[in-house]
Amino acid sequence: MDEVDRMSWIRRLVVVLDRFSWTCLAFCQVTTHVHLLLETGDASLPLGMKQLNHAYSRHFNDRHARAGQFVRRRYCSRRVRTGSDLLGVYAYVVLNAVEAGLTPRVEDWRWCSYSTTLGLTDDFAFVDASRVLGEVDGSRERLRAFVDARLEARRSSSATAGV
Repeated sequence: MDEVDRMSWIRRLVVVLDRFSWTCLAFCQVTTHVHLLLETGDASLPLGMKQLNHAYSRHFNDRHARAGQFVRRRYCSRRVRTGSDLLGVYAYVVLNAVEAGLTPRVEDWRWCSYSTTLGLTDDFAFVDASRVLGEVDGSRERLRAFVDARLEARRSSSATAGV
């Protein structure tokens, strides 16, 4: 609903990352959902996501004087197997706010880790995108070019589909 809710979710994410020794490679919050790119290293994803969603739901319900189920569906997940797949999933995650029409430029969306990865902010120091950057030889400029190219490809295909 607002910045307090968004920061509350982030604080709870950091607790879960620490508790389960996960690495957050990227995230993007939009108005209706969140995208996460995580490295878990074990089978703890279901338990960790349950804890994250439960803790955040309790906070949200208490803060907004509401009751009942907040997270209505189970999270979706899939395994990333290759470096090129990692880059593709990374771009998908960080481009979500642009795709949702919340911002024209991904680096301007406050609730996404992209700006931190590019070194434009240090807001989300818990994010470790070194594996993602490793796929572009450690170059933030190459990562930006890759994400920009994905965005342009989506815009082009959307424009063509509307004709």
